[in-house]
Amino acid sequence: FNVRRDGEILGRAAAIVSTSRWTEREVHRLYPDCRVPIHVLGSPVQLELFDAAWLDERRARTDARAQCLFMGGDFPRKGGFDLLAAWEAGGFASRADLTVVTDWPLDRLPAGVRQQRGVRAASPEWIAAWRAADLFVMPTRNEAFGLVYQEAAAASVPAIGSRLNAIPEIIEDGVTGLLVPPKDAPALARALETLIASAGIRERMGRSARRKIELDAHPGTHREKLVALIKQVSKRHV
Repeated sequence: FNVRRDGEILGRAAAIVSTSRWTEREVHRLYPDCRVPIHVLGSPVQLELFDAAWLDERRARTDARAQCLFMGGDFPRKGGFDLLAAWEAGGFASRADLTVVTDWPLDRLPAGVRQQRGVRAASPEWIAAWRAADLFVMPTRNEAFGLVYQEAAAASVPAIGSRLNAIPEIIEDGVTGLLVPPKDAPALARALETLIASAGIRERMGRSARRKIELDAHPGTHREKLVALIKQVSKRHV
């Protein structure tokens, strides 16, 4: 019923705004009779919360231990337990630290891993976590888009994410981060090894990620495109 009802609503629209090309493809797949034009505008990011100078701060650090960050409320679905397994199997505790920002109850954490609870988006603690990170990792098992990957890019850190749905539109594999298959612990461990082992790769990818997100998700650009589309549609239906 819901699919049929959604199809009726979409079919009566003057225009459809999609956050990703993957969503656009899904609309065409689920509703092949829908002839309404689809406009992919992405999702804007509050870039002002993330200082581009953090990248230079990381380069100036003398501590060789890489600081890895995970953020996700639904720890199992976001691949949190997959990450802990890969972390332990790879023996990364000798060279890096992992902070998992989640309120999910965790009984045992491997060496080198700490949990941070009660962190809310845009709070001072949240901003401090992004500032301290050298890389972000969330090997989610199921995600349509993944705003947190955009936030990682805004923080100028490379992201390890899943090759799933719209995530490859945010993480450009080998350029702004690394993509791994969901639930693939060996591939995840290899991706972690690549980024933990090289500050140079992290800096290059982090810089590229920041450039990409400024182009793809700047709030001002998003607002201009959306306003222009609304005006265009309204003129056709006066």
